[in-house]
This record gives sequence, C-alpha cells and structure tokens, in this order.
Amino acid sequence: MAKLCPRGKAAAKRKFKVYPSAYANMYASAVCSGKITPGGKKKKKKKR
Repeated sequence: MAKLCPRGKAAAKRKFKVYPSAYANMYASAVCSGKITPGGKKKKKKKR
C-alpha cells in the first residue's frame, strides 16, 4: 500500500470525524492524486 501525502491526510482529518476510515482514505488519496482540491471541489477537465 502506498503512503498518503501529508496534504491529503490533513485534509481528510479536517473533513471527517473518524480519520482512519475507508471514506477518509479514499478522499485523501483523491486529494493526493490531484482529482479533488483540499477544499472538496472536483477539478474540471481541460478542454482540448
């Protein structure tokens, strides 16, 4: 299992009451990969 980035882990701890949970880890990994901003908004795909 890959480690989560500190930014994603901190965002998940702020958003969820119980941090070590499946939903919190899914959110943290999405923040680390850049799919979601730490505020919770999804990033828009660029048009070509």
